[in-house]
Amino acid sequence: MKDKTYDYVPTGKNKISRRKFGLTMYEIEDFLLDLGKEDLIKGPVPDYDCPGEDVFIFKKEILNGIIFYVKIKEKNNQIKILSCHEDE
Repeated sequence: MKDKTYDYVPTGKNKISRRKFGLTMYEIEDFLLDLGKEDLIKGPVPDYDCPGEDVFIFKKEILNGIIFYVKIKEKNNQIKILSCHEDE
């Protein structure tokens, strides 16, 4: 993912978690770069909103004791961050 650009989808949950924990986009990008196979919980699985495309779902501790849910996909040589928020 180091050679890719990012498209952060500003959903309500994503914005609330960024504000709640004071995360910058640089911190989100660093967190994404640190995701590994051991953090993958599902994927590739079909993206129900975009038939023919796949998503990958991760869960990882981003801050002390705080687990984040991350859903991403690659599209047009770009990583789309569909979800990046506190796990529910």
